[in-house]
Amino acid sequence: MPAGPYLVVGLGRAGFAAARALADAAGADAVRAWDSAADTVQLERAAELRRLGVEARLGGDGLGALGDARTVVKSPGVPPEIPVVAEAARRGIALVDELEIGWHLVPAPVVAVTGTKGKSTKSGLCMAMLRAHGFDPVLTGNTDFGSPLSEVALGEAPDSLVAEVSSFQAEFAAELAVDAAAFTNLAPDHVNRHRSLEEYGAAKRRLFVRGEWCVPLAALNADDAMGRRLAAEIGERRGTALSYGFGAEADYRILDCDWGLRGTEVALEAPDGRLELETRLPGPHNTANLVAVLALGDGLGLARETTVEALSQATPPSGRFEVLELDRPFEVVVDRGFMPHSVESVLRTARRAVASGGGRLLVVLSIMADSAPFIGRKIGAVARGLSDHLVLSATSYRGEPRLLGLAALAAGARSASGGRLEAAIDRRKAIARVLSLAREGDVVAILGRGDTAREATDRRGGFRELDDREIVRELI
Repeated sequence: MPAGPYLVVGLGRAGFAAARALADAAGADAVRAWDSAADTVQLERAAELRRLGVEARLGGDGLGALGDARTVVKSPGVPPEIPVVAEAARRGIALVDELEIGWHLVPAPVVAVTGTKGKSTKSGLCMAMLRAHGFDPVLTGNTDFGSPLSEVALGEAPDSLVAEVSSFQAEFAAELAVDAAAFTNLAPDHVNRHRSLEEYGAAKRRLFVRGEWCVPLAALNADDAMGRRLAAEIGERRGTALSYGFGAEADYRILDCDWGLRGTEVALEAPDGRLELETRLPGPHNTANLVAVLALGDGLGLARETTVEALSQATPPSGRFEVLELDRPFEVVVDRGFMPHSVESVLRTARRAVASGGGRLLVVLSIMADSAPFIGRKIGAVARGLSDHLVLSATSYRGEPRLLGLAALAAGARSASGGRLEAAIDRRKAIARVLSLAREGDVVAILGRGDTAREATDRRGGFRELDDREIVRELI
């Protein structure tokens, strides 16, 4: 463990978990916590920490909370340039992410998944595979479906962990040494946080290679330049690097994937010969996710037959290309995608299904306003080019002004050729519009929120219920 006293910066789920876990492990008097916000959630969490004996401060710039701290523990969502983190770096105070604290405190082997896209799907497949082999894994990391790793430290240690690791976590995890890891791809979706694709890639690389250390086992995307570089670096350090992809150089080469909205038939060439299987996951991107986890299972020495059966039965994570069960002659797909690569991937997958059925692709799209200045125009242009009818809408995740995202999307969509373009500020009205247009053979794709069930109405903790899936069911 890094040395205390500790200052935990940010009281989101991860920071709150880290403060409690550190208080339990090192004593409450060794822990302070701070958050710039003082809304309903932060007030409740600060009160809970104080009941435990932890000093908790809210508001201001946090500089007064540094005191004699020897380690600053950062929540993943906290930008490193805020005053208290920047000052800690200037003073040479150790900076670590919550994930690393949890890793120190939980004595269980870890399979990690990172990359720009596909992390949640691969993590879910890893969970299904390990369960099929008799393990009882816990899903953790930067995921809405699991728990922060520090929170796991507060209970009985599991027999295994699957960690979905973001670059925001990896860049401040200096000692994190997982037992196996999968890499999906590197796309410029988060360069606004990391300033350049090189810095973004460097944060991901830390999970696989640091100095002379490397992860013992890795499944790496051979179709991605960074995946190929990581394979070479791990090989030089005598780790096991198993590559997957569509290219001829992949150890697990995908030969064919014949798919529809509700599943895929896959043929691949593994190191020990040809293999065919069916999956309930649609599209080539999901085929790559599945083959990556198959490679991990083989590398871990798990029985192939059991792994294949588990992967064949696995379903997409909630809100990730989720096809709704509706008694209608058209299909409705809900997806969380609001980054360029994910929006394009979802729409191309839906476009293929439309082409085979002779229908149209009708799309509802919104994005987070915080991302709009960097990626909004590009997403708007891509979405219009792939849609037959595009309805842009506004939404808010953290109480940010909703119209900023809509304006950026509209500017990009207007600059591109493609289907008909409309806008409806209200999300429900946008969904109602495309459903009113849908007819037999069409695919309705509703992007930007997925399984997110609430929309923030302000930055003080206000919200309203807003679940795209429930809206669709109610309207139908």
